[in-house]
Amino acid sequence: MLKQILSEFLRLDGVTAAVVAGRDGFVIESVVAGDVDVEALGAMASTGMGTSEAMSNELGKGEMHQMLIELENGPILLAPLTEDELIAIVANANVNVGRIRYELKKNKDRIIAAL
Repeated sequence: MLKQILSEFLRLDGVTAAVVAGRDGFVIESVVAGDVDVEALGAMASTGMGTSEAMSNELGKGEMHQMLIELENGPILLAPLTEDELIAIVANANVNVGRIRYELKKNKDRIIAAL
């Protein structure tokens, strides 16, 4: 069921990968359209999320909802799912980031239920 839900993100124009990983960096499930090293993505997403959450705590900014990394060739969106899992979505440069954010918010409970 989780793979099916993640596949829905690949239907969005420009999305190339959707990966659910544990906070330990190990990939739980992934779907990829293209050349993405999902194991490396899971590990780096976990590290980046942990560092960002630590910064948020240090600055008293509260709970993290989403993190957007804007890169030359396209964004990566990271979001916590539960205390133990996160999602990373990789896209091309001309993607509609607002649509990805909307779909993630809309489907977050379904993803969590499928874990």
